[in-house]
Amino acid sequence: MLASSHYFPPFSEEEYQRRYRVLRGAMKEAGLDCLLVYGAISLAGNDTGQINAQYLSNYAGVGHTYVVFPLEEAPTLHIGVPLHAQNARDLSPIQDVRGGMQIEISVRDRLKEIGLDKGSIGIVGPGVTYFMPCTIPYEHYTCLLSEFPQAQFQNVSEWYESIRSVKSDEEIALIERAAALNDLCHEELFHATRPGMSHADMRRIVEQVAFMHKGNHCMMHLSSWPMSNQTWPYPDFWPTDRSVEAGHMVMTEMPVGYGMYYTKIMGTYFMGEPTKEYRDMFELAASVQERVIRELKPGMKGSDVDRFVEPFRKEGYLATQLVSGWCNYNSLPFVGQTNPNFPERQKQSHLDYVFKPRLCVQVMAYPIAPGFKRGLWVGSTCVFTEDGLRELNKYPVRELRVIK
Repeated sequence: MLASSHYFPPFSEEEYQRRYRVLRGAMKEAGLDCLLVYGAISLAGNDTGQINAQYLSNYAGVGHTYVVFPLEEAPTLHIGVPLHAQNARDLSPIQDVRGGMQIEISVRDRLKEIGLDKGSIGIVGPGVTYFMPCTIPYEHYTCLLSEFPQAQFQNVSEWYESIRSVKSDEEIALIERAAALNDLCHEELFHATRPGMSHADMRRIVEQVAFMHKGNHCMMHLSSWPMSNQTWPYPDFWPTDRSVEAGHMVMTEMPVGYGMYYTKIMGTYFMGEPTKEYRDMFELAASVQERVIRELKPGMKGSDVDRFVEPFRKEGYLATQLVSGWCNYNSLPFVGQTNPNFPERQKQSHLDYVFKPRLCVQVMAYPIAPGFKRGLWVGSTCVFTEDGLRELNKYPVRELRVIK
């Protein structure tokens, strides 16, 4: 039985066996003898990062982590600090934990043990391909090429991500718990906001509430601007000591949750009555977001989302990423946009993507005025059911909220 930890919430043994079984079935179809799953980098905030490795290991090592996942034999967990091995065994379903500062040597030795000199090895990078299309460090890759000149290495990160994105009952239960904490954090932030409060102090409120309930956040965007002079349509990733004041519009992006499972609220609220322009923009965004949740269904494709952005196009607004994968950072598919500045994010493969039950997505209506200076957003996290979308967050994101 795995040790209890809110950094690495344990799943049941049956859940890990399910993951291994599904992944090995997909490996057989893809002709892969082994996966080399690399972990490094957290997004920000206080999350542990290394989502792809952690999906199999329930652990993230200091600096680097690898999971060697053969088609037939038992997986091994490789970490950089040998003295952390006992902690890893307490938390991980993988009990064969190997450590060493030259972690690539540990991985090399394991691949030799299982006879993969001529095998087909899939490499999975450290995080979602949206942020990190890279795979493994140059030094590690050159070591493996030198030691296994007849093996075939290929990048299978997006393939792996598409498998991991369909959630189990246990995962959805944890995401629902994350949604409740996220709702609480945003409600506390809204009621605590006062003129003169710094953006950095506003973020600290969220951190304190999340930590109090043994949760965490992987990152946060937060800014405010005078409605008479908004200068940029996207809030700061690292908040500053600028203050929120009367007459401001506040934008937040708030992923809060447990372990590597988060929901995300994209909130907009106002310090005083909004101007007609902002009221109209907010009501349009709220109506588009609500329509997507009401009408998008499994079996539809990414290209079907394009029709939902027509109200933005009609009003002359740019829009980006109306629907995207979410739960463990932004992930495929990215669809529903009118913004020509982000054409690479809506690939043909994303347009052809078929939405499946148990896929978690972010539904974010984000109109941006021409000139790229004014904008706001309305967003929440949903999960596809057998016949529709179920909104996980209960925070009233589509309600026009005013602090007077």
